[in-house]
Amino acid sequence: MSGPLVTAVVTTYDRPDHLRAAVESVREQTYDGVELVVVDDHSETPAREVLGDVDLDSLTAHRVVRHETNRGANAARNTGIGAADGEYVAFLDDDDQWLPKKLARQVHAVEADEDAGVAYCGIRRVLPDEERIEIPRAVDDDMTKALLCANVVGSMSVALVETDVAERVPLDERFPCWADLEWFVNLSRETDFARVPEPLVVYECDSPGRLTGDFEKVQRGYELFLEEFEPLAADYGDRFRREFRAWAAFRAGKSAFHDGRYDRARELLYSAVRQYPLEPQFATYLLASLGGERTHELGRTVRGLRG
Repeated sequence: MSGPLVTAVVTTYDRPDHLRAAVESVREQTYDGVELVVVDDHSETPAREVLGDVDLDSLTAHRVVRHETNRGANAARNTGIGAADGEYVAFLDDDDQWLPKKLARQVHAVEADEDAGVAYCGIRRVLPDEERIEIPRAVDDDMTKALLCANVVGSMSVALVETDVAERVPLDERFPCWADLEWFVNLSRETDFARVPEPLVVYECDSPGRLTGDFEKVQRGYELFLEEFEPLAADYGDRFRREFRAWAAFRAGKSAFHDGRYDRARELLYSAVRQYPLEPQFATYLLASLGGERTHELGRTVRGLRG
């Protein structure tokens, strides 16, 4: 093994076909020195059985850890961190896949920046009728401030983190969604981030179990996010605090809009516009929500109103 050991933590719950594909993408990494830890959050068909005929001998080490009860994605990720022997830990949701050079590119990026304890990359988003390449924008100044308004990093599957840092900053298991953003904000207060501007993760938008259509979880994540981070946003001044609240309301309002909760969407989107009228997206979505399903259907033809 020529470089530091990386622990790939694959969290899974009741998606056996996707799990096999995710694990295969770990096995196919070009990086030399990968430990696989699969955390089974009490799936009906145990992950150990699903992976029983998958050849994992090319990996440095591999094991499955199973929860005795279903505890949620963040608990599974924390379990994975606790089980990791690698110097770095990289997360992969069971319905995503890594491209072969993902870990090699990220280890190189984070090792090249002595201040960085996190590396992240772009994605290839697979939609029913097209694929889109999405590269995270560069953040040249304050990553924490940027993340308080928008997830400029991406999903959990794009992140590689120094294990020591991950152990100091565990994931908050209260969050049913927005957990990735909550964690990235807290990580950014501990260490710098290295960006790899390549699409190295495949994200299938129509896979079963995505949070689309589960607005109650979004609402709870929204409330927890405001509760945890509004004092931090206020440290940047009252104007930024309003901008922070506006972006949070916009993300929740957009979810309500796509879930068909038009009354709640209008409340949240109006709040976003009122608190920060300089962002045109807020008004665009608010206007589209005014007519309910009728204006939503019209908005489907506009790229900016897609989920």
